[in-house]
Amino acid sequence: MKRKVLSIAVFSLSFLSLIISLKLFWNMGIFVDEYGLSPSAVNGGDFWLLMDWLRLLLLFLLCIIFGVNLFNDDKK
Repeated sequence: MKRKVLSIAVFSLSFLSLIISLKLFWNMGIFVDEYGLSPSAVNGGDFWLLMDWLRLLLLFLLCIIFGVNLFNDDKK
């Protein structure tokens, strides 16, 4: 029971982090479009733009892993 509550908490926090990161990324895209800049200029270079994409990917994978773990029934 305690493990299930912990899984729900971690899934909720990772999903919330993903939503916040996606919203910030979306807002950066709007800013870039309105001011005629590039995303790498806003992020400080191509490396940091790549790290921004990597953060979104890792948060997405974290949500998938904990979502599957949450609904997976252990029959031990």
